[in-house]
Order: sequence, then structure tokens, then C-alpha cells
Amino acid sequence: MNNNFHDDLHSKLGTFNIKQYQYLFFDRSSVIAPEICSTYPKAWLKFYQKEKLYHTDPIINSARTTVKPFAWSSIIPFLSSDDQIFFKRAKQFGIHDGYTFAVNDALGNSAFLNVMCDDELHIDILFFNSHRAELQMLLVDLYDLYLRQKKYIEYYRNKAHLIISEKEKQVLSLGCDGLKYKEIASKLGISERTVKFHMSKIVDKLEVANAKQAFLRVKELNII
Repeated sequence: MNNNFHDDLHSKLGTFNIKQYQYLFFDRSSVIAPEICSTYPKAWLKFYQKEKLYHTDPIINSARTTVKPFAWSSIIPFLSSDDQIFFKRAKQFGIHDGYTFAVNDALGNSAFLNVMCDDELHIDILFFNSHRAELQMLLVDLYDLYLRQKKYIEYYRNKAHLIISEKEKQVLSLGCDGLKYKEIASKLGISERTVKFHMSKIVDKLEVANAKQAFLRVKELNII
């Protein structure tokens, strides 16, 4: 997910004063890890991804089988003992009660928005119940935005792969690693002037203003 989507998500949820949330997008291939945008504690997010809990997360698995938003407390009594352990682990990281909204499209893609209760901000289950229609519509809008941005990035990535030469990719790779032009030249056995020439061509091809932006664009698109 790019920074524009992160900012838009944070801004839209901010209108409801929601600070603690987790957005997950699952590609139609369940083998691929979901893309996640989250303000949950970093320790939990790291643990969640390392242990690949998105495959067994009872909240996500419940959301896959319904089109209705739901409070986590409504599914806990019906969970297996293994799923109960998931919630016990989550509480250790400060993840407690909350609400989930889901979108499952005809192509097999899914997006889930988990929002957590916040006593200090008076964000509770009653709040989510009263705003569930608005939040569900917000998720649909965000999902549409995400798909459009994803399609654009995929188009741009494919285009970049076609127009950037192998030598230019080598220059980009070393530049992304933090090497200076002189160091890149030494590594590739070419002159510093040639490195600058390649970077000039790359900047033009990626339609950015300078080398720094080119390195950022390459990382965003995961070209190399």
C-alpha cells in the first residue's frame, strides 16, 4: 500500500475519531500474505506477520463468511479453544474488543477493516453500532480507491520493467542500497559520468524530478 492510501485511510477514520485500526487486503490467491495498514501496537503487528496469524485469525475467518459488520464479542462464545487462545494473545498486546467490516468481491479479493474500542475517546460497541452503515460505506469507498491505485501501480511497474534497461536496473539497485555515484561506478566498472548519464535517463523514464525521487519510486513499485 502506498503512502497516499495510508493517509486517506487515516484521514477518513479520523473523522470518526478512530485511532486504532487495521486494514487488510487479501489477493484472490490465499498463498500471498495480505497487505496491511495498521495503527495497532508495532510489537503485535510484527508478531502477527511473523507467525502468519492472518491465516488463522478468527476475526478474519468470521468476516469471510458474512457481509454484515460485527462486534468481536459476538463471535467469541462460539469460537474453538484454539481461537480463544488467539484473543488471549492479542490482549497481551493491548488488543481487546472491537468491530470488523468486510468486503468480499466477485473476483475472490477481500478487504477487512478492524477497528478497536478506545475508552479514552469513548469509542465503544454502541458507537460502532450507531455508525456501522457509514463505516461500511467508508470501507467500500476505500476498497474502490485501493483497487484503482493498485491497478495503476501494477501498470506503472510493468511499464517500468519494459523501459528500464538491465544496466539502469543495476545502477538503481546500487543507488537504492545507498551507494554514491563514484561507488556505483567502481562496482560496475564504468565511469562516474556514465552513472550520471544512466540516472538522467532513469529520471526521465520514471517521470520524476531527480535521482532521490527515482530511488523512492523504484522502492514503491518494487521494480528491482
